[in-house]
Amino acid sequence: MNNNLISNNITFLQLLSSESKVCNCCGNLEWNPLNKIEIPIIQRDYAQGRTGKEEDRNNFLETLKNTLIQNTKLELDFVYGSIKDKVFQPLDGQQRLTTLFLLHWFIAIKENKLNDELKKLLTKFTYETRTSSREFCEELINKGIDYNQKDNISEQIIDNSWFFLSWKRDPTIKSMLTMLDSIEQKFRDTTEVWGKLNNISFYFIELQDFGLSDDLYIKMNARGKPLTDFENFKAKFEQHITKNHWEKDITNPQETFTHKIDTNWTDLFWQYKDENNKIDDNFLKFFSTIAILNYAQNKEIFENLEEEIEIKKILKKKNKSKNVTEDAVKKERIEIRITELANNYKAITPKDFPTAISFDFLKKCLEYYSKDDNDKISLELNLWDITKSGNLFVNSIKINENTTYKTRVLFYAQTLFFLNKSSDLISFNNWMRVVRNIVENSTIDSAAMFISAIDLINELSDGCFDIYGYLSQNNIKSGYSKVQVEHEVIKAKLISGIEGDRWKKLIFENEDHQMYKGVIRFLLDNNENLEIFEKWSNRANYFFANDGIIEKYKKNALLLRALVSQFKDWNQFNALDYDCEKGTWSNILRNEKLIPKFQKLLETNDEADLRKMLLIDSTIEDEKLRLVHEDLYKTKILMAIEKRTRLAKNYNNYVLYPYNAKVDWKKYIVGSERNKILSDKINEEIITFKNENQQLKSNGELIPFFWGLDIPFIYNKVEYIWDRNNKIIKVSTKEEFVVEEFCWEK
Repeated sequence: MNNNLISNNITFLQLLSSESKVCNCCGNLEWNPLNKIEIPIIQRDYAQGRTGKEEDRNNFLETLKNTLIQNTKLELDFVYGSIKDKVFQPLDGQQRLTTLFLLHWFIAIKENKLNDELKKLLTKFTYETRTSSREFCEELINKGIDYNQKDNISEQIIDNSWFFLSWKRDPTIKSMLTMLDSIEQKFRDTTEVWGKLNNISFYFIELQDFGLSDDLYIKMNARGKPLTDFENFKAKFEQHITKNHWEKDITNPQETFTHKIDTNWTDLFWQYKDENNKIDDNFLKFFSTIAILNYAQNKEIFENLEEEIEIKKILKKKNKSKNVTEDAVKKERIEIRITELANNYKAITPKDFPTAISFDFLKKCLEYYSKDDNDKISLELNLWDITKSGNLFVNSIKINENTTYKTRVLFYAQTLFFLNKSSDLISFNNWMRVVRNIVENSTIDSAAMFISAIDLINELSDGCFDIYGYLSQNNIKSGYSKVQVEHEVIKAKLISGIEGDRWKKLIFENEDHQMYKGVIRFLLDNNENLEIFEKWSNRANYFFANDGIIEKYKKNALLLRALVSQFKDWNQFNALDYDCEKGTWSNILRNEKLIPKFQKLLETNDEADLRKMLLIDSTIEDEKLRLVHEDLYKTKILMAIEKRTRLAKNYNNYVLYPYNAKVDWKKYIVGSERNKILSDKINEEIITFKNENQQLKSNGELIPFFWGLDIPFIYNKVEYIWDRNNKIIKVSTKEEFVVEEFCWEK
């Protein structure tokens, strides 16, 4: 062709071929044969067969029919676009070309004209918009149907073995089937019109040296429907696969990514379509999940020199070091990219699969979950608050599911198990139980922690088919979640040892408890006796329900006070919140400082035994701390204070204060003689308070404790302050009095 704008009146078949025996309507027009007509990715779906287009469709087909029956000429305006490497991509005319393609195919099968030569011509017309659209056109031509006039032609096509049911959801194919039904209805009774199809022509214009970029299509083809985020991603991803030659050894086209993404894998995701029958976001979220997992397990990322330079500068400044290694830069980039994808699944790009290994893992995941209802796998485990859904695949694709680093770790563990070719559900649930316990009791709130968790799961996966045997016989190298892993090892050794079945039953029952959530150290520390374990677990179940302490032990803070009565040193006093909330007790049962004290409560037989603990005098040698100790468990102070109250040293005092207390008047001193004196003077009506709420109450009853580090009071109509340094100060004169010398007279 020359380099000028080419405009010729041409037929559909002539656009496909220069063979005069196929089309001789235009004389000896010089024509370089095209390899194909390709509807580009950026073009909208075929629309003339859509619902709502019935009138336009009928009018257009009626015009075509009249042209053929009356043997007249019909020109269909301009079709123009770009030719590159003998591939024509129309900028305008897609809809007309597709309808002409369908009309030629239908007339050919109806009049028995579809020979091998014509098939070869028609297969030059193809869609790049979707793989499914392209494959449908190929199958329609090469395998076709045994046409009959009894059934709708769309039904005859769908009933063929080569038709994938998922294709019914492709909007272009759906529209083509509708158009074919309309063509059949319009042309059913016509005869011998094949030779007249060359009466239908259009003006073909080639736009030379006019690169058809995506932006150009969007600007010039305003009627087009923009591609979705996933359609854009998929098209670029297919190019990414081709560029990297990742499927060069695949000989069966049906095994390629391009084929499966529009067939088997679409069927998988279609089950989870949204209310608008869309699955694009589900695909994007899943691809993003797999990319995140790949980054964490493979530690590879695409090249980006500009970003690498910038990250290196940041790390030098951050670490105050000139020596920043390439590994450090790569690690930082991976963590940043994981964070970006975790926060926005739509940020996924083909470059997030930088290696053949990462692509292979993606395909394996899609293959596994698309077969044998594997996407329906639900754990026979309580996942507590990690996820409300027991289906980790669903959590990884549904945009209304809260997908966290923790759920991704669980999904990764599940996927590794099944990709290792095991289907033993007992082994699977044992494996996932251990992973669940680790995930629940670990901090995974950053990309760095997530990578560490994935590293641990990778190490443990070597024994995923017999996780208890593996844990009991191997040293775990990963330092991540070391405390919980050590706890799992202890449980594994008991389950794998003598009376393992009994241990397994009791351990499973207890670690599933909502209060314990996989941590039962309070039953196992300093104890490997099965009978004691069973006794303690039964006693603990008297204390705790799934939502926290049972009411009779919560009332009057009985269980908390009994626990405090066993304290011996300051490290125990400052190790907890002084309340009866579920979270507080969950922390107590995990605290190595407090577990031995709680185990003494497990040795009690009933409520009376707990109450006896409250009557025993403290044996702490430090006098001040001993007074504090007895205040905490012998009085009603723990019944009166707010939730999440802590104990701290404040100068010469021990102070209880709510976690959010920012002012001194919200704090109260314990273990002080001041409390008893002020309480006595109030009872004797010697003093009063300006603030009637100065003194604490428990169930409406005043108790000998007071708000504030400094306590204002009125004595003989004069205002004083008893301050935190144990001095009484006359407010008006600032005169100070020694407490022992202060004269209290009624």
